[in-house]
Amino acid sequence: MKNKAQMSSSFNYIFALIIGGIVFMFFVGFAYQYLNFAGSVSAAELVSSLNDEFAAFSASDSAEKTLSFSQGASFRVYEGKLMSEGQSKTIDHVIFAPFEVEGEDILLATKSLDIPYRIGNIFYIADGTTMYILVYDASTEDVVQELQSSYNSLPQNFPVEVVSTTQIASDLETLYELTASYEKVRFVFFSSSEDYAEDIAAVFSSYEILEVSSSLEDYSSGEVLYPNGEGVVYIQYPLLIGAIVSGDAYSYNYNFQNVLEKLARVTGVYYDKTKLVATRLPNCDYASIKTALNNFKTAAGDVEGMRYASFLAKMELVENANKGLGGECPEIY
Repeated sequence: MKNKAQMSSSFNYIFALIIGGIVFMFFVGFAYQYLNFAGSVSAAELVSSLNDEFAAFSASDSAEKTLSFSQGASFRVYEGKLMSEGQSKTIDHVIFAPFEVEGEDILLATKSLDIPYRIGNIFYIADGTTMYILVYDASTEDVVQELQSSYNSLPQNFPVEVVSTTQIASDLETLYELTASYEKVRFVFFSSSEDYAEDIAAVFSSYEILEVSSSLEDYSSGEVLYPNGEGVVYIQYPLLIGAIVSGDAYSYNYNFQNVLEKLARVTGVYYDKTKLVATRLPNCDYASIKTALNNFKTAAGDVEGMRYASFLAKMELVENANKGLGGECPEIY
């Protein structure tokens, strides 16, 4: 009888341990799942809040802002989506950003884009871990100064330094010390970098070199060559800034194509307006601007064959045709 009681007691003890272990594992699993869920909610809130910021920015011709996160933020902007920890949100904004954005302070900026009429706002993102160094020579000093201290400048809250090729050649050590706190340095040469690339590689461990070229004296449109040898076209300074900030040529081209699609839609609206106005004002000659707008819309649709000089020539025809109107024959835009 005593043995049966002892066996029953032992069995109850073992049973209690098993049940207790099951309950413990249940709560551990629940807590783990809750933490994962909480992280997902945070990520969802992040992408939603960023999208709201961009929407609010759209009312400004130019604006800058720093968003601070106590626990840091990590996300990507890729092919029209904001993505963070498995959460994603499709966005209708043109956003130029590095491949990965991570940090406690997220730097945002926007500029309106006119080609030649307003297309809308484009946006830029940085996390402050990359220093952008604009490098000029004797022929491009004014261009680079324009990109540092004017409406066309890179966002003032982005880390930017301006140096000459002479400084690159003579004092790279000082520049290295200046940028030592940054994870990466992106050199943007407004000249050839061939004579300086080897010296930069000897001093900097994490760096990239971009080259900007243009047949225009003010570099308002031109081409950017990325480190992998891929070249892209930019039209107007806001898109040049987009190329400087973008992680790679693919990311830039995706957004550039979105810009051209918006341009084609806006141009189509002005083309339809021209036909309507021409019908109501038969004594006015709108044939020139109608033809110019139609050709310009076609040019905006030819992303693969884009040549900035040819594109600018068609844009100039639109501008001249519009300026030729006036008085009883109102301008189209």
